[in-house]
Order: sequence, then C-alpha cells, then structure tokens
Amino acid sequence: MKEYRAPLIILTVFFAALCVGFWFYSHALKPLILVIACCVLVLAMLALFFSSKHREMEQTMDEVLSDNRSASSEVIENLSIPWIIANLSGKVVWRNKAMEEVFTEKSLQIAMPQLDLSHPSTKQIVWNGSNYQVMHMPLVREHAKKDLILEYWIDRTEAVHYRSLYTDERPAVMLISLDNFEDMAGDRQFHGTAVLAEVEKLVSEMCRKNNAIYCRYESGRFLCIAEAQSVNELEKARFNLMEYARHIETGTGTPVSLSIAVGMEQRIAQSEKSARMAMELALGRGGDQAVVREGADYRYYGGKNQQDARQSRVKMRLFAKALRQLFESSSDIYIMGHKNPDMDCMGAAMGIATCAEFVNARPHLVLEDPGAAIADALEEMQKIGVYRSLVIDPETALSQYRSDSVLVIVDTQRPSTVESARLLETAHKVVVIDHHRRSADFIDETTLHYTESRASSASEMVTEVLQYFADNVKPSAFACSMLLSGISLDTKQFAFNVSSRTFEAAGYLRKNGAEISNISSIFRNDFDQYVEISRIVESAKIDERGIAVSCFPESMPFNRITQAQAADQLLKIRGINASFVVGDEGDCISISGRSLGEINVQLILERLGGGGHLTMAGAQLRDVSMEQAIGALEASIDQQFDSVSVI
Repeated sequence: MKEYRAPLIILTVFFAALCVGFWFYSHALKPLILVIACCVLVLAMLALFFSSKHREMEQTMDEVLSDNRSASSEVIENLSIPWIIANLSGKVVWRNKAMEEVFTEKSLQIAMPQLDLSHPSTKQIVWNGSNYQVMHMPLVREHAKKDLILEYWIDRTEAVHYRSLYTDERPAVMLISLDNFEDMAGDRQFHGTAVLAEVEKLVSEMCRKNNAIYCRYESGRFLCIAEAQSVNELEKARFNLMEYARHIETGTGTPVSLSIAVGMEQRIAQSEKSARMAMELALGRGGDQAVVREGADYRYYGGKNQQDARQSRVKMRLFAKALRQLFESSSDIYIMGHKNPDMDCMGAAMGIATCAEFVNARPHLVLEDPGAAIADALEEMQKIGVYRSLVIDPETALSQYRSDSVLVIVDTQRPSTVESARLLETAHKVVVIDHHRRSADFIDETTLHYTESRASSASEMVTEVLQYFADNVKPSAFACSMLLSGISLDTKQFAFNVSSRTFEAAGYLRKNGAEISNISSIFRNDFDQYVEISRIVESAKIDERGIAVSCFPESMPFNRITQAQAADQLLKIRGINASFVVGDEGDCISISGRSLGEINVQLILERLGGGGHLTMAGAQLRDVSMEQAIGALEASIDQQFDSVSVI
C-alpha cells in the first residue's frame, strides 16, 4: 500500500490549495468548493490511514524480532533451523538458539569471507565439520537507517555423506590388455606362458588390494569390476601396474606393454561401454597407457615411452583394398588436411591424389590459407601442368561436393583442426589417415579410419598405401618428393621416430624418382630467417631438468616455420632434453614442443588443448596473454614430472 501513499498526499495538498484559491476568488463557486473540500478531507484521511498502517506493520516486525515475550518471536527463537540477522558488513545483529549452537562468531565474514551479502544467493559451506546450504536475502525496512540481511543454514551433512557414499561405490569396469602379446608371440624366444602367468599374478594382486574381482576372457586380456573409490586409489598411484609389468622377463628384449581402460558411470552396463570406448582410445594413442572415462571426460596416465613401429602389414593391405573400392565408386575425391598445413600434410595429400588418379577419379586438394610452410611446394606444383587445377578453396569444394564424393582427411583426426569444418559436416563418405595419438574429440563417424601412432608420419602411411593400392601404381617424381619431404620433416631428417618401415618407405620413394635436391631446397632458410631463429634460441631459459622455454621477441613477427625450426635447433644444444617455443599468432598464443624422447611433449601440451607425438607436439591457447600461456605451460611441465610413477 505504501506505493499509493505519496500520490495521495500530493493530491490532497493540491486540492486543498485549489479550494482556498477559489473560495476567495468567487462566491458562486462556494458550494462546489465545499464538495471538493470534502473529497480532500477523504483523501487526507486515506493517506493518514495508509501511513499509520505501514508504520504499524514495521513496528510489528521490529517487535517480532526484538520482543522475546511475543508468540511470533518465540517461534523464530526456538525454530530448529538456524537463523541469523546481520548487516551488510557481516556483523551479527541477532541469531536464534539453533544458530547459537552452530555459529557463535560475531561476523559472517569469518565463515564466508568471499560472500557478497548485498544480493540474494545460495552457497555451500563447511563449518565445524558439518556441511550447510546457506541462503540469505535482504531484509530492507523503509524507516531503518541500515539494511539488514536474513540468513538461514540448512544442515546437508547427511545428504553430502550419502552422495559421497554413492559416488565412491559406483560400479567401475576395467579392461586390461597385453597389447603387444601378438607381436612378441612371433619370436621363438618369447616366454609366452610365463609372461601370461606373471601378468595375471599382477592383475590378481592389484584386485586383491583394491577389493575388486577379475576374470581372464582371452590370452592377455582381463575384465575387472571395482568400486569407483578403488579406481581413485589406482589413479593416485598412476596405474603403476603398467610399470610393474615392464619388468617381466619376456625373453625377446621387448618389455610388456599394458593398456588399461576404465569406465565409471551410474550403471554397470554404461560403465562397460565407456571402458570399451576408453580402450579404443588407449590403443589408438599407441597403447602402454591407462585411459579413464567418466561421463564425457577422459583422463590419461602413462604413455610416456616411445613405441616401436609394429603396424600390421595385413591391416595396411586390407585398408588399401577397401580404399580402392571406395574410390572406384566415386568420380570426385576431396583431400583435406589440418589448418596451417605442413609438408607432411602436403605429401600425404599428393599420395592420395595419386591413388585417385589411378582409378580415374578427379582429386581435389582443399586449401584455404596454405601458409609459408608449403609455399615453395605449391609454387613448384603450379609449374607442372597436371597439378595446376588440383588446389581448390573450401567454398568451391562445398559447391561442387556431391553425395557420392569421398572426403579424405590426412595428418589429423580432430574435427576442430581440419581446413574446413563445414565440408567435413557435409561429407557422407569420410576417410581418415593419421599418425597422431588419438584425442577424445576424434572424428568418429567415418567410412574408413586408419590411424597408427607408431608411424613416423602421415606420408609414411600413405606411401605404404600406395604400395598396396595396386601393383602397377606409378607415382610421379614430384609426388614422391613431396612424400619424402613429409617423412623428412616429421623425423627431423631421419633422426627421430624412425623404424625399418620408415626406411623402406623412403627407399620406395627414392626408387620412384624422389629428388633429394628438391627436398634440401624446401628446408633451406634465407639469411633473415636464420637470424630470427638464432635470436629465439639465444633468449631461451633452461631449467635444471633440461627443458628450454623460449619466446618470440616482441619486435619479431610470428612465423610457424621459424617457431618449429627454433624448437628443433634448441634440441641440438647439449643438456637440453625438451624445448618449447612460444609465439603470439595474433588471435592465439602458439606453442611448439620438441623432445629427444625422454620427455613426452605430447602429454604436456595435451593438457593445454594441443596434441601430437612424444617427440613433437603443438598447442594453441586463446584468450590468454603471453605471460599466462607461459605460466600454463610451466604448470603442465611440472605436472608431467610430478606424475612420473615411482616403483
């Protein structure tokens, strides 16, 4: 009612003044003035009534809160729910008996120092070992000089306890796989029976200590059922079962490699499904690691060791045969790599284009912003007549794309990094060929999917596809040079992450016309670029662990090639085991990481949203400053060293 009080007072004063004026101005209007005066009197009485009524309500409220003898006050005073009244600074004005047993301090800021008391809110706090849901609201009185807040605490200790109990006792399904058993089984010196017995002994001991059960459903494969709290303990130990297994004597010189996948959901069937998805991810990342899937989140452990290249030739042959059948049913093949493509991406694309041409399909290389990394290669391509119309932009590809077309993704498997996300969403037939470790956001809806994290490069994988695609495939000398350039780039000129398969692929390319001179010219730097690399190397900071972190000088424009080559150059310095070069790309902070193999830079940068390989990885951080990016990088490096399991 108080909102009508002020207008009534104003209206009353106005009519009173009007009546006085007309009384002295005209005698003829005196009867009318008397009627108006009566109305004014009524309005005045209404205003007085509302005003007194409002003051009476406020007085009643004050009495409820201050007079301990009133019935209402007695109810509030003895209510089992703790109540408290305080001012906006948190100073306690009044509290009931229940609150006196819970909270005896003079200020709410002691229990909730960060709480803003000026707005209604709900907050969970822990006080004296109990959990409370705290809710407060303003208690505003018109005639009071200071605003107050009314707050009550609801004890949620029992609910929190049962929720925690439910969370801890959720069913978790764990799959354990001896993922290099088949490879070692081909060696006559392999102690197969003894190795399987030792692995099962370790699994049995782990389950006994963690109140879990297990069964062996295949040779070297186990299914375990445990509670979520047991899995938490295994996570704290970084799944050291993998480390213990590496010390089993196999007779082959190859250590045992275990992959562990855990699914934790609300139902056991959902947990089993999540465990299978986690195992697929663990094997796609190279094995020898543990992956925990809880809801939509993944957590990774292990995977710090470089894996031997042991991709199956049978698998490669089957993939090449299926790829040819897919290409033969389409007239257009669209080839797309990652944003800011490098020579490995370019080489793999040229190899796939060769396969498409062999079955008389039209290849299209989708590029939006080629960048400096492949500028020289594109310039050479334009000099060759058959390749002049090969490159198209994403918009052209979208306008030409038909339902029977095939999209081949090379050198990446993450939808967020492809050259054109729209083209990927449009495509009905998608093929993925990649050598990077699988991340949680991989492209899962594919017609064909071939990933091998043990391969040195995508170019190496495509070179093997060429050999099994058809007996009489003859790649051009330029395509072979591009493929060999891609292998050279990712292996740092055959210094890292190489196997016998890598050299076999290089030999095939050299035999079919790959020009070493062309490759050398692609990787040559001009004088200015060499000076920039030297400046970045000079500014590096090296810690006691042999990790070098360097940044682009503020006056130096960012260049991806310079960044990558500076990271490579730092590794040539004695005492440096891993290097990171950080640069401001404009819309993001770019980090390039390199390693000699002892430190897994892929795991370090994966925590920052990046990915790659054990010896070579990258990441892009958005909406952060250079200082914040370096701080996040250093924190991830520290976390990596803290996570090393101790036997």
